[in-house]
Amino acid sequence: MSWRTAVRAIAGGLGVVIAVVFVAAAVGTVLVALGLPPESRAGDPPATDPSTPRPTELVVALKLGDPVLQAGAVTGEGQVILARGLEVEIARALAKRLGIPRVRFVYVRPASRLLAAKVRPWNLTIASIRTVPSARATADLSDPYLVTDQAIVLRRGLGRLASMGELRKLVTCALRGSDGARALAASVRPSHAPLLVASDDRLLEIVRTGACDAALVDSRDVGRFVAGRGTLLGPVLARVPFGGGYVVAVTRGGPITVDEVDQALARMRADGTLHRLVRAWLGIDPARLRPLS
Repeated sequence: MSWRTAVRAIAGGLGVVIAVVFVAAAVGTVLVALGLPPESRAGDPPATDPSTPRPTELVVALKLGDPVLQAGAVTGEGQVILARGLEVEIARALAKRLGIPRVRFVYVRPASRLLAAKVRPWNLTIASIRTVPSARATADLSDPYLVTDQAIVLRRGLGRLASMGELRKLVTCALRGSDGARALAASVRPSHAPLLVASDDRLLEIVRTGACDAALVDSRDVGRFVAGRGTLLGPVLARVPFGGGYVVAVTRGGPITVDEVDQALARMRADGTLHRLVRAWLGIDPARLRPLS
């Protein structure tokens, strides 16, 4: 090979190398522009390890106490057997959506330990938790699975309310010290002083007799409040937004993430599972009531 031939061969090889480097750099630029790192970038969250096994049991902490939301028998080891209630069924439906075959319920006492315990050997806490700062500080909170708005129970003979302005003009009532009373003060601000009473029986009486035009009742309790009294009370068609809703507290550092829980809840809303469970246990699904504004 002459020296001229050798020089041409070397030059051609360098050209190929330069072209390859240029193409690789261009591809890397496109990947970064698309948000896809060519290899890895500082600050990217670590990818989920596909070898990490999914749990075969979902451990859910309960506080018990309300037979409609969660109830059951507690063993000496703190396990809840014969568990039943709306929140129990929501936990079971979540496990199914998460692909976890078994659910184990544990009773945590006192209830303050549900979010304050330093060691939490459970994956989820479902116990009528609201999105308050103390809860956000200790757990990852899901989207709401049940609204905490105030349902409006009208006296017989009143028609459908079209706006918050119409509600303000009515004589309103609620249990003293309840979320209904707080919603009246904070959101409704009625023209007439509301009637605040000490018991559900008294609240029912003043609506039934017409002394009160519209009662604000906790959305989770309104089904029981009106059950069997359709001829005594008016319709329940609207609600006053209040409180943000009940959420699932996901234990940090566990095998279940809050994103997974949110996705499962979204599927349960979309396919009607949440509506069917809430309607079955509460009698009325408050999410289907029209929010007043």
